[in-house]
Amino acid sequence: MPKSRRFWWVAGTLLVLIYGVVYYFFLPVAEIATVHRGTAFAAVYGTVRIESAFVVHIRAQNSGFIQLAEEFSAGRGAVGKSVTKGQVLASIADETTARQLKQARTDLQAATERAKLPLPSEELLKAAEDNLHRLEQVVASGNVPAVEYEKAKSEVNRLRGALENERIERDRNLQALDETRKKLEAQMRNSEIRAPMDGLLTAVSTIDGELVAEGNQLFTVSSRKTYVRGEVNEEDVGEVKPGMKAKVQLYAYRTQLFTARVSTIQPAADPETQRYTVILEMEKPPDNLMAGMTGEMNIITGTHENALLVDFTEATNGLSEGDHVIVSNQDKMQVGKFVKERKVRIVAAQLK
Repeated sequence: MPKSRRFWWVAGTLLVLIYGVVYYFFLPVAEIATVHRGTAFAAVYGTVRIESAFVVHIRAQNSGFIQLAEEFSAGRGAVGKSVTKGQVLASIADETTARQLKQARTDLQAATERAKLPLPSEELLKAAEDNLHRLEQVVASGNVPAVEYEKAKSEVNRLRGALENERIERDRNLQALDETRKKLEAQMRNSEIRAPMDGLLTAVSTIDGELVAEGNQLFTVSSRKTYVRGEVNEEDVGEVKPGMKAKVQLYAYRTQLFTARVSTIQPAADPETQRYTVILEMEKPPDNLMAGMTGEMNIITGTHENALLVDFTEATNGLSEGDHVIVSNQDKMQVGKFVKERKVRIVAAQLK
């Protein structure tokens, strides 16, 4: 073969190959699924959010300048820290009450020490009783006038009455001082902001040294116990019943699928979204499940065994097991045109 003809033959072959490669490269891709038998599921789709079981908003019981406890002095930086029931989160300075309480405790201590001392009438009564006893021993002999004996007897009775009044007054004074102390201590306790339960500090709405008013919200404490709060559309809620199983996927655990059950369905829709809340109980939640996590769910409302499945759908007619079906970009496909195939495998389907 002459060199010129050989050149054009090689060049033409290369052009055809290049054209073939380019043509194949630009062919539309058809994702092909094989029709197979399996279990079809009817499911209601919804979104989920992990919520704390208990949330308590803590408010100031009195006004004053707030001082955060050392553990929470970082303010909003302390959000997420663990708290225990009764733990002091902050205190609201009340210098007047603190000063009054100090004085009340001093007064009560002084009165308690004085109560250990004899009452003013005790020594006088003892002397009068001794005198009366002496007179009783000699009055029968006639050496002591009866009037003197009666006078001594009256004095003993008077001093006994005076001593009883002094005891009553002493006890009443001690009780009054103790009640004052308790009242002031209660006021001081109100100035201490304490955690109402074990849990996590989830909000700090004040800063150290801020002047707060009575009733101001200061902190939010949430329990560690959580629950799954799902939301479904109005057109789907009628299919959902308590006890139905659900599959939950949380965005924080994308590789895991959790099983749950419908616990309750709240009877009223959200007025803004018109979606209904479904409470779920997760069978085996992860150890570090945290409030605020979000995800998706499918509540299984029905199943169909031995169904023909393709692309998450049950094929009810027109297909047989083993058929190949284009499952994506059908609008780009034309009858009789070449396409590139890419097989996909569907293991479950949604019942239609």
